This record gives sequence, C-alpha cells and structure tokens, in this order.
Amino acid sequence: MDGHKGLTVEKPVKLVFAGGFLGSGKTTALAGLAKRLIRRGMRVGIVTNDQSENLVDTVIARRMLTELGVPVEEVVEGCFCCKFDDLIIQMEKILAHHPDVLMGEPVGSCTDFVAAVANPIKIRYRDAFRFAPFSTMVDPARMRELLLGETRTSFPEEVSYLFQKQLEEADVIVLNKIDLLGGDERDRLVCALEERFTEKSVKAVSAREGEGMDDWLEHLLSAAPGANTVLKQIDYDRYATAEAVLGWLNAAVKVSADESFDVNAFALALTESLAEAFRERDAEIGHLKLVITAGGKALWANVTHLGEEPAVSGDPLGERRQVSLVLNARVKIDPDELDAVVRDSIAGVCRRSGLRFDIVNLQCFSPAYPNPPHIIREGV
Repeated sequence: MDGHKGLTVEKPVKLVFAGGFLGSGKTTALAGLAKRLIRRGMRVGIVTNDQSENLVDTVIARRMLTELGVPVEEVVEGCFCCKFDDLIIQMEKILAHHPDVLMGEPVGSCTDFVAAVANPIKIRYRDAFRFAPFSTMVDPARMRELLLGETRTSFPEEVSYLFQKQLEEADVIVLNKIDLLGGDERDRLVCALEERFTEKSVKAVSAREGEGMDDWLEHLLSAAPGANTVLKQIDYDRYATAEAVLGWLNAAVKVSADESFDVNAFALALTESLAEAFRERDAEIGHLKLVITAGGKALWANVTHLGEEPAVSGDPLGERRQVSLVLNARVKIDPDELDAVVRDSIAGVCRRSGLRFDIVNLQCFSPAYPNPPHIIREGV
C-alpha cells in the first residue's frame, strides 16, 4: 500500500471503533459514549457504515447528536474494510471539525477489521490517529445462540463462525443489554466470555440505561494500546457465506393521509406485521429497524430477534398527515422474498389504516464477497 500520507491535525485524534454482530446495540452505545465525552468538554465525530444507502443508524445518530454539535458521516455500499478509501474521505470530513475523538461503527456483518482497517490506518496515518482498544459488542441472546449453543438457531454454522471471529479480534468484549438480565445470568455470561477469551478485557454495560458505560469509557481513554489483535487466520469463504445468508434491505418511503394519523401506532403496526411475516417463514432476524421523521423529530422501532417484541424509542410524533420512513431489514431469507414481504407489509398496514405510501427507494440484495483492498496481518 502507499507509504505515509499526512493529514492536518492539531494533535493525534483518538479513534474509538466498536464492532459486533447485528442488533448488538452499537449505535445506542456510541451515542452514549459521545454524550459522556461532550460532558467532559471533548469534541466528537462519528462515522456509520452499511452495505447500502438509507441507513437507519445514521438518522438515529444524527437525531441524538447533531444538536450537540457532533458531525455524523457514513460509508455506504460496503463495509469499512472493503471501502477503505471512502472511510478515509468521511474521516477527513470529521477532521474539519477538529475532534478530540472520532468514533466508528462497522457494519454488523463485518470482521477482520484490525487487518483490513486499523493496521492500514496506523501505517498510512501514523501521526494523525491513536486507536483506543477495539470493542466488540455482544447481545446476550445472540451469545447464548451463536457462541454457547444453548438456544436454537436457524442460522448456518458460518454465522457462528463470523460471530466468533468478531470476538477474537476485540481488545475489549462488551456484553450489552444487561438491563435485560438478572445478576446471576449477567455474571454467568461474563465468566463464560472471560474463560473463552482469557487475554481480553470484558465489560458489562447497558447502553440504554447507562450502567457500566463510564467504566468502559475510562478503559477506552486509557493509555492501553488499541486494535492490536490481528486475526491470524480467517476463512473468507466461510465469512462470505455468513454474510450472503442474509437478505439485506434498505428502503425510503413517504407516508401520507388526508387526516392526521397516529404515528406511534403506525410504527408498531408495521414492525409487528414484518416480524410476524418473518416468524411465519422461520426467517431469523439479524435486525429490523425503522425510523420515522417529521417536523425535525424522529421516532424509531426495532426488533433484533425473531421472538422479540418491538421496542419503540425517540421523539413522540403524535398525529401527523405526512411522514418519512426509512426501513432496514437484515433477515435470513432470499432477497426476492424479503423484497416482497416488505412491500406487502407496507401496503397492507397502509391500506388498513387508510394511508397512502410512495416507495421512493428500495434496495434488496445479499452482500457481495468481501474483498478488502488492504490486509496487513503483521503487528503494527
């Protein structure tokens, strides 16, 4: 790859990247860390990532953080690893705001981050950045399913392989959503992670409630070296199979009516309709997210497991006559069938509610074979 390339920075910028499987809570967690950094008087920027345009996470991050002066950029149509140059372009946009900390959220099906992203950055921009410990976030239910094998999964073995590799390259493993666990179960899962990954720090947090977040942040801001655990071996064919098993859909939709309608009820009805359609097909959900915006406010709903009830967060939008909807679905289903399910659900919910809809953009596919332009497995 190219030799050193300089960037104009007042001082080295701390890079805080948090990976982890779909639905592990990365966006909420990074927003929570960003707010804590701002309270300390630090300037922050965030880069989000997805395989396609119209990313719910970007809308949510901007809604949570733009009023606090946090610039949010995105890399789309590929993971950070495969879109390295695009990542650098977006990072340079953030640098124009003179951040102390630049945060990044790799797409939830990404692994091999250290070899494909961190090491090339360390070599090419060694004077501009300092990596914090690289975090991999873990959803407790996914851990029981894909790591411990305690619960049924409809995912193929390759998805468990991807999940394992995401954990292997972490400097710190972050067990999220502990507000959903009893104390004994939390301790059991933490111990299981510590026993399997003896050289790694393990943190237990609730990004939603704030528990454990300050301790995690202190670790990230410490002098501990970051992004140093390079995967010595990874089978890219198995990695590609894990990604390709998912249908991947992003859609932008305009919804309107002659009379005002209850936006919260519409969000719940659409999320429940989609989740039920996937349950009928035994199509495991990686994540299902939608965000509805109107009048500068945003409301979002999500489901991260097939048997989970929808959760709604954000601003109460009340009743509106027109809203914008962005929908993301990562589901173990053929892309053509996913496309049909989403279109049918939108049409059905709108028809029953007396609403009009216009699908402005819809992309549905399976991710392409990962092909990072840079792979550096030697320690840097």
